[in-house]
Amino acid sequence: HLLHTSKTDVANPYKHWGFSRVYYWVGMIREAQESDLEEVFNLIYSAFGNKAESDLVRQLILDKDLFFNLIFESSDAIVGNVVVSKITMEPDLGLLCGGVAPLSVLPKNQSSGIGSLLMEAAIKKSKEMKIDALFLLGDPNYYKRFNFKVSNLVNDYSAEHFQELELTKDCLINVKSKVIYANSFRSL
Repeated sequence: HLLHTSKTDVANPYKHWGFSRVYYWVGMIREAQESDLEEVFNLIYSAFGNKAESDLVRQLILDKDLFFNLIFESSDAIVGNVVVSKITMEPDLGLLCGGVAPLSVLPKNQSSGIGSLLMEAAIKKSKEMKIDALFLLGDPNYYKRFNFKVSNLVNDYSAEHFQELELTKDCLINVKSKVIYANSFRSL
């Protein structure tokens, strides 16, 4: 996915759609390779200011609990990353579910649209993989732009920040199962 861009433009052709600023980037979203991982771990550390999230991704990889790991690469540097890991439900209903976490962008590139591009790519790839639903913990005001909504499903995290996105229509209707993240999340 090659993305062409320039910084903000003065004559905003998207203003009539409600966008106050338009950001342009030249970059590519692709699957992370093993040779990218140290740079990805450093990016995650920079984005969150601690090792917890980078250690989480490292452990998810070791435990083989990832569905995929996408990066945004610009000018031979990785400036963004999103991970989707396996989620289970108890009782198991046969649904294929993923957890989006973490979504990371280098601090100097935050609020420039890279996170949104990565989220859109993660949702698209999840649909291609026939994942039924995605879950995440985050600000509902941010993630509603991707059609996530606060979930009513039982989980081990904050009810107000635990969100869901059905990729298979109505797959979570009347579900009474508990959503369980991969074991690596227990160390957070």
